[in-house]
Amino acid sequence: MVDKEVPVAQEKPEIEAEDAEAIAVSDGALRDFTIELNRLHIAFGAPSYAAIVKASVKPKLTKAGINEALSGKRLPTFDSLMEFVRVVSSPLPAPVDAPAPRCRPALAEAWKARWEEAKFAQRRAQAPWRRLRNTVRETLDEAYREAQTVRAAAHKEADRLLADARHTADVVWKTKPNGTAKNTDAVAEGSVAASAISPDLRVALLKGTPFWLAVPKTTDLLPEDGGATPIAVLAPGTWYLGIEGNEAASELVVQTKDGRRGLIRDLARIQIG
Repeated sequence: MVDKEVPVAQEKPEIEAEDAEAIAVSDGALRDFTIELNRLHIAFGAPSYAAIVKASVKPKLTKAGINEALSGKRLPTFDSLMEFVRVVSSPLPAPVDAPAPRCRPALAEAWKARWEEAKFAQRRAQAPWRRLRNTVRETLDEAYREAQTVRAAAHKEADRLLADARHTADVVWKTKPNGTAKNTDAVAEGSVAASAISPDLRVALLKGTPFWLAVPKTTDLLPEDGGATPIAVLAPGTWYLGIEGNEAASELVVQTKDGRRGLIRDLARIQIG
């Protein structure tokens, strides 16, 4: 029997200190690089993405690529970075025989050094990132397996409870009184007034445990929520299971053999099994 919910492992994936340091250095290098790139963009008037794209030559820049570089989503390629720096910093006039405009040499050298530093940090973090992804994947796989185990145990317990309930219901129905209930419409107890509750029924109600009963005449089984449309019709000569009742309200909860439950409000001359 499952007494309580089995917790699924929630531990954080373990990561080596050296791997964590390499990943942190890589993230910091990209962050610093992105900050300086934005400073460069702002220092030269923050030209629009469209203007930068239009002025770019080789490689041809894109708005998406510029946004990724300035937002720090990824490190741009070296050639894209040099073209961005050239366009943003107002390039020098290109020599007549040059195939493309030139970038300011001092800026080009400074940004080459920044890019190499960030690229080196990223390369050092490649293996740690790979190990971390594998660790996370293994952790998720283990959590999934544990969740499947818990689910299987829950289904097994639910099946057991359902089987127990069915067995209990079968036992209850098998213990109903032998023979057929008397039709008290035809055989009325002269000493019991038609409008009175029989002493046997009063005792059964006081006990508060289920009991077998038969109705003296065809009786509507009404919904427990107070509805007026019958959910079944109880016939004389058949045993039904009385669940609970209220003598003062003249109500009795009755269950049929097929499991339907409802109320009967005429408790006169009810036969107790």
